[in-house]
Amino acid sequence: MSMKIRMIAILLLISLGTEAQEIADSVYWVYFKDKAGNGYQTDLPAQFLSDRSINRRAMQGLAVDQTDLPVTASYIQELRDMGVEIKYISRWLNGVVMTPLDELTFQEVLDKSFTDTLPWIAGTDNQFYPQKSGEPRFDQPLEPAPDFDYGVAKEQVTLVKTEQLHKLGYTGKGVWIGVLDAGFYNVDSLPSFEALLAEERILGTRNYVNDIPLFRQNSTHGMYVLSIMAGEWNANMVGTAPHASYLLCMTENPDQETRIEEIAWIEAAEHADSLGVDVINTSLGYSDFDGELYDYSYRDMDGLSSHISRAASLLASRGMILCNSAGNEGNDAWFYITAPADARDILTVGAVDSTGLIANFSSRGPTFDARIKPDVTTMGKATGIQYKNGGLARGNGTSFSSPVMAGSVACLWQAFPELPALEMIHMIRQSGDRHMNPDATYGFGIPNMLRSYHAITRVPARFSPGEMEIWPNPARESVMIRIPETGRQEVSLYDLSGRIAYMIQMELPGMMELPGTLGSGIYIIEIRTSDYSYRSRLIKQ
Repeated sequence: MSMKIRMIAILLLISLGTEAQEIADSVYWVYFKDKAGNGYQTDLPAQFLSDRSINRRAMQGLAVDQTDLPVTASYIQELRDMGVEIKYISRWLNGVVMTPLDELTFQEVLDKSFTDTLPWIAGTDNQFYPQKSGEPRFDQPLEPAPDFDYGVAKEQVTLVKTEQLHKLGYTGKGVWIGVLDAGFYNVDSLPSFEALLAEERILGTRNYVNDIPLFRQNSTHGMYVLSIMAGEWNANMVGTAPHASYLLCMTENPDQETRIEEIAWIEAAEHADSLGVDVINTSLGYSDFDGELYDYSYRDMDGLSSHISRAASLLASRGMILCNSAGNEGNDAWFYITAPADARDILTVGAVDSTGLIANFSSRGPTFDARIKPDVTTMGKATGIQYKNGGLARGNGTSFSSPVMAGSVACLWQAFPELPALEMIHMIRQSGDRHMNPDATYGFGIPNMLRSYHAITRVPARFSPGEMEIWPNPARESVMIRIPETGRQEVSLYDLSGRIAYMIQMELPGMMELPGTLGSGIYIIEIRTSDYSYRSRLIKQ
């Protein structure tokens, strides 16, 4: 009997070692059991979150909760007093990475009353719903709208109809995007980034990997990714969010592949959250590590098993949207998406070519628990990028399809700053060309950002709510329209999928006859004049 008990104990230690103990050679992770005595309160979020981060939650009706609270500093200090080096700290998961560490010292850490190998679960009490600050979340759209010549980026921008948002003046201005990646080689000296630097739209840089300055890293990967969003080199390369602001974080070590990079990513994502970042792009994925002991299996792609996916699944509940590359394993034995592409409530992005055909390298879904992945697909084959020598190039990979999507999300969100992250994700999925029949290759398909724009029934920035009068509403055969301006104007009627259902030139104020082919339902009436734009809903009976 005693031998059997010993064998069970050994098996338990082995299973714990795989999940919660050693995450790389001599690198250990431990959870704290609580956040007791940390000195912070959810109803005083300014102690640990910026005003912008708090207002982001307030605008979306989201709570500050125990997940947001910093870890208990006395726990950290007690471990350090043991001689333990703390490498990374996660407030969301309430744990730390320790390195270098031996197994005996780790057991001493586990003997502490406040440590555990089981994941910490935040309580549902002590939630605080902040009030809106009254400050606008994003900048107003540009008037007049810019006339971009996208150069090598034309196909990737137009495939998802983001150029149509640019034409409405939504270029991402005032939206904050976090780029969590590898090196950002020479971003400070390449032509696509001149406007970004001159206008001081780099919010900050942080290196979680080594002591080399971010722009002097050998890796060009983060720079390529950034150019797809932030590039503004007219007639050569214009990205999907050329006027957004960017936080650049290096979390990926190009010289190795270990689970420690997952925790670096988590700490960077938490930092981005606390600053007030809105969108995060991650063109990274994890499944195969240095040392087979640490590899993931497909069974782990459930949004819960990896540290990074558990953290990524929290982003939408903080009011942020993560766009994450699906992975480039479509030709390999692994085949499937990689972590954190399996996370919940994010946009996992696969790759297609300019014709909309899936790239053979694009990782496939579904998740192990049978959720649709990827969520959407954008151009990741022959994608236009800023090249390291100062010229232009084309590159392949879901690393390049994800920033196409992230920049597009920024522009769409600029139009609807109070739209919750989860609702925005849903609307983008529903705009995909395969949304009626999503699959494990294309997901919901190629999104149409203009369709999403028209399908969102909230009044967007730049439009004037209440200044268009329509009656009767609901209407059967005709509707009277009046706006503050008079004269001949173009009136467009959109259905909720974003398609133009009817368009007419007419004198305003005036009566518009509704065509007999127009079915019952909700429509959006839009009128753009030389000075302004107006938008309202119409119910057709």
